[in-house]
Amino acid sequence: MSRTMKQLAALLLLGAACMNASAAFPDKPINMVVPFGAGSATDTLARCVAKGLSERLGQPVTVENKPGAGGGIGAAYVARSAPDGYTLLMGTNGPMAANASLYQRLPYDPIKDFAPVALMGRLPMILIGNADTKASTLPELIAAARAQPGALNFGASNTTARVWVELLKRMADVDVATVLYSNVGGMMTDLMSGRISYAFENVGPSLPQIAAGKVRALAVTTPQRASFAPDIPTVAESGLDKHELVVWFAMFAPRDTPPPVVERLNAEVNQVLATPELRQLATQIGMAPAAGSPADLKAYQEDEVKNWRNLVDMTGVRID
Repeated sequence: MSRTMKQLAALLLLGAACMNASAAFPDKPINMVVPFGAGSATDTLARCVAKGLSERLGQPVTVENKPGAGGGIGAAYVARSAPDGYTLLMGTNGPMAANASLYQRLPYDPIKDFAPVALMGRLPMILIGNADTKASTLPELIAAARAQPGALNFGASNTTARVWVELLKRMADVDVATVLYSNVGGMMTDLMSGRISYAFENVGPSLPQIAAGKVRALAVTTPQRASFAPDIPTVAESGLDKHELVVWFAMFAPRDTPPPVVERLNAEVNQVLATPELRQLATQIGMAPAAGSPADLKAYQEDEVKNWRNLVDMTGVRID
């Protein structure tokens, strides 16, 4: 047998092996990596999705938290994992879009090192204030900030919130201080006690405190009012520029994961997103569930990487 024929035979055998492996998928437990700590919105969503996938796939789907570096540690771990569908990433806009511009050195490429599986949902940020603050609207807050340059402070417990504070400073031409937090719990405690005046945060941790009257909602960051809180105006309604800057969740697999495995995972995730359990959780955390193909997620992620590059250039926010 010639060398060329041997190479062709080897390729055919490899292709057959991959097809057989894909057809049997899954035949062992799946590990879903969350690049943030336990108790975060990402973690909560991942555990609900993992439960639904486990029931549908007939194999355990475990959740493993690997926090650090704005989600980069967990993302890098998945990028280096075997491309067989048994190690997945519950990604967000941070590690899978923003980090490419925020960090000068990133141990993974959010586009090249992953196979997009499924977009799961989006949720807006919300501008909230201490219940005792005088400003009850964004225009009133801007007026107060202009009257007292540097006196107001804004909490931010994640990258998206930090960029929103910088956007507000530039769009409204105000001087406010940013107080960075490593977790939302500590920030909400300081906001409710009056140690900080305002904060941008995911809607999930904010809604219960708003309903209890412990914090005040001033604006949501979506272009249109949110369906779960139609009485809260948008940032754009206050005369500021529109910016589509929301938190999103999506599943990714390592690059070169077999397409049949990706398609199977995509189909099952979309089914889980339609379950009453997931819909109930989405309502609780203020998330609008999304569904679509791997190609849809790929296009969305590529647009988000460009969007974040523009926002980071505009605001000057850098991590290193």
